[in-house]
Amino acid sequence: MKEAHGREDGQTADLLIIVTGKLVSNNTIIDSRYDKEVEWKIGQGDTELCEVIDDCLQSMHAGDICNFTLKPDEAYYILKEEDIHIDQDIEVVYEVQLKKFIKAKETWYSTVEELFNEAISNKARGVNLYKSGKVIAAARRFSIALKCLIIMESDRLASRNDEHCMQDMRIVYYVYNRIRLQFVGRTNLRKNCYLNLATCQAKHNMHPSVIVNCSKVLQMEPNNLKALFKRGVAYTAVNDFDNAKADLESAKLQDPSNKAVIMAIQNLFTKTLKQNKFYQQALAGMFQSKSK
Repeated sequence: MKEAHGREDGQTADLLIIVTGKLVSNNTIIDSRYDKEVEWKIGQGDTELCEVIDDCLQSMHAGDICNFTLKPDEAYYILKEEDIHIDQDIEVVYEVQLKKFIKAKETWYSTVEELFNEAISNKARGVNLYKSGKVIAAARRFSIALKCLIIMESDRLASRNDEHCMQDMRIVYYVYNRIRLQFVGRTNLRKNCYLNLATCQAKHNMHPSVIVNCSKVLQMEPNNLKALFKRGVAYTAVNDFDNAKADLESAKLQDPSNKAVIMAIQNLFTKTLKQNKFYQQALAGMFQSKSK
């Protein structure tokens, strides 16, 4: 690690960082093709490794040099080289020198149309990541999409005071009203993102979060079958059987032949019987001990 004293630092989240890097093994440079300026945008990676590198870069100053010790497949994933194969037993050091920062546009300075397109892009990216088994990365994309949609409907533009504010507000007002004509589509996008995020959370047994996100969908569409089903299953998992029964029965009313819903109700019934039996045995033991 070599520290520099540049005035620029990476404390702001939205940054486009120019780095130089080379791969070194046993103090020998094995790949210097990337000893040149390469763009790295904070928050655009879809792996845990990218998150670690993001955190490190944001703590650096312009001119700092940092070494990342990686496995070869991780190193070449970062460099987007899939056709290169090297010994997986060796240790690879990705040496990064942070050259400079380019300030990216803050999210709240984006137009409504830009936010809408960003939401669509991140939602599609999340779906592809989920299909490839990258559940955590997919959840991150759905969260970003929701952030864009939430900002779209906030009043954050009203607080802007730059010299182009009035002109920009007129443009945004026009675009916003044009998009409002597609309100159903935008609402569906938001509901789908909440449901997709809940699906990712369910994979990691984050049942309270599933309940929260499905509840947001049901506020927009009280009879949404998927939201009722997912929330009912989550309620079952946290032993809230009354709410689980209400959700799952509502889901069954909408689709009586839905196998997933039927299985969820059967599971709820089994867990309820098991809990009732436990309480009966506990109460019986309590009264027996008092009678003695």
